[in-house]
Amino acid sequence: MKKIVTLLLTAALAVTAATTAFADTKIEPGPDSSPNPASGDMDVTYTVKPSYTVTIPGLVTLNTAAPSTATVTATDVTIPNGQKVRVTLNSKNNFYVITNEGARGTYTVKKDNSTTPISNGATVLEANYGTKSTVLTFEFQKKNVTYSGEYKDTVTFTVSVG
Repeated sequence: MKKIVTLLLTAALAVTAATTAFADTKIEPGPDSSPNPASGDMDVTYTVKPSYTVTIPGLVTLNTAAPSTATVTATDVTIPNGQKVRVTLNSKNNFYVITNEGARGTYTVKKDNSTTPISNGATVLEANYGTKSTVLTFEFQKKNVTYSGEYKDTVTFTVSVG
């Protein structure tokens, strides 16, 4: 039985060893039957998939002594030419911090040492390649607070490529 299996395997190997491999480009002798054809072409490609990492802080604590800062960074940005990674900021409460009881306080967000606060939905970072970051300054307006408690807001960063 072992000899029959060995014989069949040897026959299968012999059949597959004689298989011819064909290339995409076929080069044949010219009309004058010259054995040396002129040339053959082959495409060479390398594919780079889009990638990037955007890092945002998980928490900013507001205080009255000095503004708080948060750095938003886009690293290893590799995207199609002419496009940008865009990061926008959107405050759930339109730049109000609110207690569970409904008391409000106001804060502003400024970008890269600007004196003008950004608006809700503003773009805070754009990067078209490599690494880029921006510093956001969160400034609490103490004058608007009359009650004690924990004042909160949620800021959402949206990342898009376009």
